[in-house]
Amino acid sequence: MKSVALLHPPRRLAFLPALLTALTLTAAAVAPLGVGAMSAGAQDAARLPRPFPALPLVPFGDPTTPCALRFGASQEWAASPLAKPAQLLASCGTEAAAGNLDARAIYGQMVLFGYAMPPSDAGLAILQQAAVDGSRNAQRVVGSLYRDGTRVPKDTAAARRWLTLSADQGDGLAAETLGLMDYNGEGGAVDFASAYAEFVRAADHGSSHSASNAGQILFDGRAGVPRDVEGGVTWFIQGATRGDADGAFLLGMALLRGTGVKQDVQNAAGWINTAAERGHLGAHAVLADLYVAGAGVPRDEKKGFALMSYAASRGSVYAQRRLGELYAGGTGTARNLMLARAWHRKAALEGDATARFQLAVEYRLGIGGPKDLDAAIGWMRGAAQAGLAAAQNDLGTMLQRGEGEPRNLDEAKQWYQRASDQGLGIAAFNLASLADAGLGMPKDPALAFRLAHTGAERGDPQATLMVGRMLFVGDGVPVDKAQALVWYRKAADLGNVDGARQTGWQYMYGIGVPRDAVLGQRYLETAARAGNAQAQTILGLYLLERQADGGKDANKNAAKADGKAWLVKAVAQNFAPAYTAMGTVYSKGQGMPPDQPAAIKWFTRGAESNDLASQRVLCLAYANGAGVPRNPELAQRWCRAAAQAGDLFAMRRLAVGIADTTSERDSSYWQWRIASRGDAVYQSMLGDSYDLGRGVPADFSAAVYWFRLAAEQGNVSAQSSLAWHLFTGLGGERNDREALAWANRAADTSSAAMAMVGEAYLHGRGVAQDVTVARGWLEKAAAVGSGEAASDLANLYETGNGVPRDDARALSWHRKAAALGSNAGTIALALRAQAAGDVHALNGRAMQWLAVAADPVATGATGATGVAGVAGVAGVAGAAGAAGAAGGSRAPLSNDATESGLASWAALSTLNEALLGDTLRQYEIGMRYLSGDGVMRDKALGDAWLQRAQASFAAEPHHALYADAVRAVEQRVSAQLSGDERAQAHRVAVNLLATVPSSAVATGAYRS
Repeated sequence: MKSVALLHPPRRLAFLPALLTALTLTAAAVAPLGVGAMSAGAQDAARLPRPFPALPLVPFGDPTTPCALRFGASQEWAASPLAKPAQLLASCGTEAAAGNLDARAIYGQMVLFGYAMPPSDAGLAILQQAAVDGSRNAQRVVGSLYRDGTRVPKDTAAARRWLTLSADQGDGLAAETLGLMDYNGEGGAVDFASAYAEFVRAADHGSSHSASNAGQILFDGRAGVPRDVEGGVTWFIQGATRGDADGAFLLGMALLRGTGVKQDVQNAAGWINTAAERGHLGAHAVLADLYVAGAGVPRDEKKGFALMSYAASRGSVYAQRRLGELYAGGTGTARNLMLARAWHRKAALEGDATARFQLAVEYRLGIGGPKDLDAAIGWMRGAAQAGLAAAQNDLGTMLQRGEGEPRNLDEAKQWYQRASDQGLGIAAFNLASLADAGLGMPKDPALAFRLAHTGAERGDPQATLMVGRMLFVGDGVPVDKAQALVWYRKAADLGNVDGARQTGWQYMYGIGVPRDAVLGQRYLETAARAGNAQAQTILGLYLLERQADGGKDANKNAAKADGKAWLVKAVAQNFAPAYTAMGTVYSKGQGMPPDQPAAIKWFTRGAESNDLASQRVLCLAYANGAGVPRNPELAQRWCRAAAQAGDLFAMRRLAVGIADTTSERDSSYWQWRIASRGDAVYQSMLGDSYDLGRGVPADFSAAVYWFRLAAEQGNVSAQSSLAWHLFTGLGGERNDREALAWANRAADTSSAAMAMVGEAYLHGRGVAQDVTVARGWLEKAAAVGSGEAASDLANLYETGNGVPRDDARALSWHRKAAALGSNAGTIALALRAQAAGDVHALNGRAMQWLAVAADPVATGATGATGVAGVAGVAGVAGAAGAAGAAGGSRAPLSNDATESGLASWAALSTLNEALLGDTLRQYEIGMRYLSGDGVMRDKALGDAWLQRAQASFAAEPHHALYADAVRAVEQRVSAQLSGDERAQAHRVAVNLLATVPSSAVATGAYRS
């Protein structure tokens, strides 16, 4: 058997496990160095427990004794190579019996743990007696036995007593053990100050590892021990130069970081290499990093990989994680994503937070194996809970998106906040995005801007871009395009492509800043080269426009070629606006001859790719026949596509209709879409649609609602329409005063409003009756095209109401009213012709009001002349005169109103005026009921209204000829009714006579 010796560090007994347990003090690691920017290898290494070697013994006073020679420090050469264990045991026993305390300590251990004999507790008694007798070696061994609970009950108090006795005699290992107990709080509270003092005492007694431990406490600073980085490094030097692996490693790390000592990467690499040679596992990992990076040593990725693999295979968690990274990147070895995931998993299982995060990403994205969101969020949560900011942010992202777990915005926000609190810029950006969108919290643009600004100040490109965007559009902060450019440019300089594009665009066209085409082109080219299709399109158009502006031929040709090349690149990415740009280039002839067919093809490709600009161009082109044959169907298609995407131009085109391709229902829908945005013109238009039942059910209340909204914005047409509704009470309560107020607001430019103001003064509606003021307004209205005002003026001159009676002037006004489309004017002329017996001199439209068939020669109609059948009295208003057909001088309606809707509206308006006592309107409504023009056909009701009109004319001075004419018409109509219809007409007429006033009753007596 090979001889065994008790040696000084780093030697240790190799053959007897029991004796090794007793003679070897296994010290728990002192806390690691503070973590800096360097990789985590230093942490990993410092946590590894460092086994203490065999106990160093003070040499015997008599170094010639066999026991001392065999087990004394560095005395192995003195022992006989033929000596057997039993002989050594006997030798030590003899020396112990002779009173040698150190021999007795050695002999006690041999007996206790069974060296060349069965183990015996008698050895414990020998050791304890030697300790009592003052052997510091025995005191240390006994203290260690009580500390570990080996062959005796564990007793930290007893351990401390014996170890203190040994340390007080100068035993370095005893002092180091006491330091570890203080550091770990064994048998009492943690006491860093006492631990530091014991390590210093142990170092002074020759313990190299204690020097390293003292250095770590001083380097980091602990309670009771102020931080002293330079002092810590001094201890590292002492430990390193005395042969301690930890000291060499810690010194190397300090030199590598330049902490407490001038940075010296090459010298650092040397000490880390020394630590690796001394068996320090963490040093192997850090040395591997140095070779991979070529820092302090020649770059050698393969050697770096080999060193990292060695450390990883022997349990270095940091090395296991880094080995996964080397496999993932193919650094020093072939790329192998499966092995990368395997090593990351191994490190993650050992608690490495970064490895947990990397493994989560691999599971989340399916890198190196199947995608597994359940596993991904589990590992991500573990890394986040360990405090890794990146994992906290990504866990928030997964929770926000519902990856691996149900969507949880509240928890996502909490993790973003925790990551942001650690200074992570992207987390601040994510919080800003939540506030900006109102996700998991009320929408708060101002808060979003502040959060984005925080992320931007931390250097996050996306947050920087967001700050620029919000400043540019004034979202959560006042608009400041110049300041927006500052942030856009920062984002660009951080590598953000969108930031580069926006920066280039603003400089190129001087948006918020002085124009700088050179700088703009530079940033646009940066974004374009990065593949941004929008930047490629902008740059391409700019270069082609510059080519068209002139310059040297060589420069023009180069710009033309570059411009086309950038547009081609954008088109190759199927970027829809690039198609539109191509269409514009061919349409305008920028850099090439104009080619309208080619332009339309490009615009069509853009439109089919949902580009609004192309859709708008085609909408207008096909609607107007600009550059292409007019095609209402294609115009409708592209207008609808653009409108559905929110394009206001296309909405407006559809709201007014495209030829016959836009249905009334569609037009009213788009009117509503635009009106809902607050556009007064389309609010008024929508009011007209509700009045007419055009595309929507007729609804006067809805009409009044939209007219009021538009009127309050100053829309004259809506003000006039609202006034008419308020005068008539259609769509709500009648309010003459408010009606007059709205009519007055519109009367500066609206003939209908002028007429309403005149009628208000004429009849005393909302104002004191004043015929003189009324006549002034009516003349003003008639002069600018109001047929109703002209008809009212004719009535004044017929009756002498406020003016001298003048039938010639009255007839002139009736003719003007008829020419302006007034049904009242046409009816008055027809009744005058009836009274004069000159019916057939009238035109066909006028004759229809008399229930007389038109002359076939004049009208092209077939059939005999004479009295027309009542069923044939149709279309008496007609679309052309419908605007003037309404009572109360209603504002003109849109030209695209349908004839049926307009007729219904006009009929209702006529009925309203008839009920108020307007005699000509009473006659008109009667003819409408006879023909079913705008109302349900009812011959008996129509005849009753004719009877009411005849009585009203008869009751009014100077209207006898009208009364006679109406009587003749009523007799023609009555002759064609059945007996039941005539009886019904009589009953209704009696009721109308009793309830409906005549004009004389409604407005007061006329003056003669």
